Amino acid sequence: MGWSDRLRTLVQEPIVPFLIIGAGLFGLQGVLDAMAPKGDREIVVSNDQAVAMVQTFARTWQRPPSQQELERLFDEHVRTEVFVREARALGLDRNDTIVRRRLRQKMEFVSHGEQPLSTPSDQQLQAHLEAHPERFSSEPRFSFQQVFLDPSRRGEQLTRDAEALLVQLNQSDAAVDPSTLGDSLAMVSASWEGESRSELLAQFGSTFTDALQQQPKGRWVGPISSAYGMHLVRVSSIVPAELPPLDQVRDGVLRDWQDAQRQEHQESYYRDLLARYSVRVPQF
Repeated sequence: MGWSDRLRTLVQEPIVPFLIIGAGLFGLQGVLDAMAPKGDREIVVSNDQAVAMVQTFARTWQRPPSQQELERLFDEHVRTEVFVREARALGLDRNDTIVRRRLRQKMEFVSHGEQPLSTPSDQQLQAHLEAHPERFSSEPRFSFQQVFLDPSRRGEQLTRDAEALLVQLNQSDAAVDPSTLGDSLAMVSASWEGESRSELLAQFGSTFTDALQQQPKGRWVGPISSAYGMHLVRVSSIVPAELPPLDQVRDGVLRDWQDAQRQEHQESYYRDLLARYSVRVPQF
């Protein structure tokens, strides 16, 4: 019999006799009896908990646990339960930020399952797409040329050199190669075609990229600063961001719409819980 057949047989059988056998063989029952007299001091490993432990073990190891391994699973559960209860009795959970955050996460997870998500119509998805264009639009793309001027090399002459180069570039014919002018800048090309905004941000930084978008087309201007230094630039074209049709981004819009619904439901769930409390905060 394969491991999957053994696991299926194990999970389908009543778990209580299995627990008794395991406890008798390895002394677990004695431990449970010692730690569980009555009431709040009683620790019970339920059938559902035991089955869940077996299933988790089987998914991890691709086989059912042996009796010794099952005993260790139960022992770890009991050990955790003992420490958790004693920690709560000492109030250790009350001011622990990590514990409080984890409990909040669990409650938020519970709220997610309170109400199943509905299936949105195309009209709802289209409205969501149009309400959040920044999440789905293509990036603007830039085509331009640049001439680099190194401030550390040119010093106080930089402004005068930039003005002279601008005159030369704007009066010259198309035969002038901008890559032969200015200062060398390794790994940075003199010509850029169809580069996305994110690519330019990574290459030049936000100051240069934002300024580039404001420049007139077809004329050398500058200097514009970047992470490297100063640049004279000539923008040839800017393809603006474009909102794609719904059919091209339907899956992404659906996921985003569902996330928004979950957040809205979670906020409503929280407000309902908050209404049960009186809240006082310090006034500053």
